[in-house]
Amino acid sequence: MKTKNLFILISLCIGCLLPLQAQKQISAKLDSVTVFLRGATLYHSASATLKSGSQEIVIDGLSPDIALNSLKVQANGVLISAMEFEKDYMTPKEETAKLKKLSDSLEYYQKQLQEARDELVVHQHLLKMLTDGTLNNMEKKDGTVTVAEINANMELYTSKAKALQSSVNQDNKKIEKLVETVNRLKMQIDQDKLDSNVETGVVYLSISVPNNVTTVFNISYYTEDAGWQPHYDINIPGLDKAITMQAKAEVQQVTGLDWNNVRITLSNARPNRTNTVPVFRTWFLRFARNQSADMAYSSRSNTASNYVSSSNVSAALSSLEGVSATDGANKKVVSTRMEDYISVDEQDIHVNYKIAVPYNIPGNGNEQLVDLMNYNIDAEYNYYSAPKLSTETYLIATIGGLEKYNLLSGYATVTFNNTFVGEAFLNPNSTQDKVTLTLATDPRVTVKRELQRDYSNTKHVGSTTTETRSYLITVRNNQNRSAKLTLKEQYPISNDRDIEVKVSEVKPAATYDKTDIGVLTWELNLGAGETRTFVVTYSVKYPKDRAVAW
Repeated sequence: MKTKNLFILISLCIGCLLPLQAQKQISAKLDSVTVFLRGATLYHSASATLKSGSQEIVIDGLSPDIALNSLKVQANGVLISAMEFEKDYMTPKEETAKLKKLSDSLEYYQKQLQEARDELVVHQHLLKMLTDGTLNNMEKKDGTVTVAEINANMELYTSKAKALQSSVNQDNKKIEKLVETVNRLKMQIDQDKLDSNVETGVVYLSISVPNNVTTVFNISYYTEDAGWQPHYDINIPGLDKAITMQAKAEVQQVTGLDWNNVRITLSNARPNRTNTVPVFRTWFLRFARNQSADMAYSSRSNTASNYVSSSNVSAALSSLEGVSATDGANKKVVSTRMEDYISVDEQDIHVNYKIAVPYNIPGNGNEQLVDLMNYNIDAEYNYYSAPKLSTETYLIATIGGLEKYNLLSGYATVTFNNTFVGEAFLNPNSTQDKVTLTLATDPRVTVKRELQRDYSNTKHVGSTTTETRSYLITVRNNQNRSAKLTLKEQYPISNDRDIEVKVSEVKPAATYDKTDIGVLTWELNLGAGETRTFVVTYSVKYPKDRAVAW
């Protein structure tokens, strides 16, 4: 026991025994990022050659807003005895590639502007010299100027002055455009400098180095200043072909760093340091204050603290080897399909998409689209019509089995026959086993709903009134192929005992909705050019001295 305590004491005192060295500053390089639906874990590395002894290391280039308790720093051959994180407001940030390009463009156009102004001065001076010379020639000292001399001077002035004035006008237009370009560039540069003139994160380490070593500091931390959301492109090439769906990620970040050439892992996990679950308490009923028969209740829920730590997510792949094959000539062919560079890691409660291709994600908060997986999905197509609500007939695509793709809820753009038809919300996690997409209206399948006046009337018998209404629905398929159609019609429902509703005729027989909201449904398979008719008749009986709001 004494030997163990002595060893611990010696280890803790290594820093005191080793010589103290000056502070060393190194910059961290961002290698990879795991982006969650909200938040991200950033992984940096910083290499350093260290001499033995106690010293301070300053590592800059980190995000300024991090969860402090998530910060981890590791290095082989180094004992880290203390660590402190601060925001650095003083160190100027390195000029970004975009800002450098803008600055070079500004310098180029400023030079063009100066040359245009110089040309304008020259042309204006030549025009003045021409004007002054012509006037001088026509004002001789003895006052004698012949007609021939006047004509010669006028001809010379006309031929030369017109060209010079045209040059002056062109110079002014050129200068106007260049001034506009220069001003736009200046404003953009000022804005980019303002955006980039933010604080950065710096970590201060007190370390002890037993022996001279070249090592790599690995730094990781969590920040909430990033996230992603799913988006889908659904393309329907034709009714006889499978749907193609491309999953994408809209990634954005304002971490104070530009993610340049960084490997990205997208995770649908939701890190939360203080997850809580609701807990029931006794639900007591009491009479309402107005002593009515209605009962009011009061319930309160309490929460039990439950710390849930998210499992560590590995960094993106360390190197990009690509996905390759060989063709007939044994030449290496690199795959151009994005999904070949994505590996899907299914954890117990979340899914990670590891992307082997490095990305550039600027820190300006703008959304960057990242292509993920492509899917071929079978769908069923049919038409839908509710002529009481709309005279249009809608083409519907029904998709099932999405649960096997581990998709998240998100918006999807829908394209049908290379035509954009709209945007839909894709919710694979709903309680419905299928997703329905409305593709377009199709005038080739027509539906007409008419009131049959000969069978519709109003009768007064005693103290009651009975109104009868009968509708004829005509459906026609004007295509040269068969069409499946879901046809719906509505009849009224009464929630008043003095109003009695009776459906007296439905031809042909229809399916009644199970929730009893008054909807009839026919599932049809119309042949090419086929026409079918449907009749719905119902009556409403109510007191004669009352009126029904239809």
